[in-house]
Amino acid sequence: MAYFARKTSMTHEIFSFCGHDFPVEVLAGVFSSLVAVALISLTVFYRRLGFYTALVILGWRFISLTIGLLKFRPGCLPGLFITIGTTLSVVIIYKRTEMLLQSEESRRNDILDFMNSIIDSFSVCIDGKDSYTNGHSLRVAKYTRMLAAKLGEDEETSGRYYNIALLHDIGKIGIPDEILNKPGKLTAAEYETVKEHAYRGYEILKKVKKQTFLAEGAKYHHERFDGKGYPTNLAGTKIPWVARIISVADAFDAMSSTRPYRKKLPMVEIVEEIKKCSGTQFDPVVTKAFLDLYEEGAFDGLKTE
Repeated sequence: MAYFARKTSMTHEIFSFCGHDFPVEVLAGVFSSLVAVALISLTVFYRRLGFYTALVILGWRFISLTIGLLKFRPGCLPGLFITIGTTLSVVIIYKRTEMLLQSEESRRNDILDFMNSIIDSFSVCIDGKDSYTNGHSLRVAKYTRMLAAKLGEDEETSGRYYNIALLHDIGKIGIPDEILNKPGKLTAAEYETVKEHAYRGYEILKKVKKQTFLAEGAKYHHERFDGKGYPTNLAGTKIPWVARIISVADAFDAMSSTRPYRKKLPMVEIVEEIKKCSGTQFDPVVTKAFLDLYEEGAFDGLKTE
């Protein structure tokens, strides 16, 4: 059976393990090396928390080994050297890791800013197709972000929904101008052509790699909660959450803006219409969020023309 036994003499100290004797200096060095590996790993995986934890442990160990040397215990010397080396390694690794992470964060922010600028540019092109709805995409995006925040979504998610809403009408690029800008009522055939913008938008945006969520708003924002919408007749919670939010924002802006076939509606009528369509056209949860925002006066200062 394995056992530990300590032997002392006038000149040195050894440990016996399974019949083999090891000088204490060797075991102290091995232990210090294992501690070094553990603390470096702690710094790498837990970053700031790991770094400060490692410093506390190394500081305590440095003091302990220094006291041992002052008491004429030479076996502490290897451990002290390793502790000093480990401290330097931990500091260097932490600083280097932080620099790399900051550089990566900066690069990610640059890419995000570039993507946002592209999305903004597309939204301007989309609204430029229809002279009567200029600024529609931007307003719908603002309302979508407000609703998302009211519904408890965090800032990052609300920002993502904002971008999705900016591009919800991108499919209108493929709709003829004479139909989009027609001053009178659309024929049945013309209306079917306009309805194609949902699927056209999906076909455009689904090709954006690593941003496939952008296509959800374009494809599903005209679905209805009761399943009578288009293009896929989805119902209830089968409709993507962001599309259910955009649906309310889109309808609100449509009713509060002047269109070729009618003038904008009074706010009281808009609120009553959205309330009436809760559970049929709109998700009741999103409808309630809209009504709460209205009661709070959130829409009072927004441009709705």
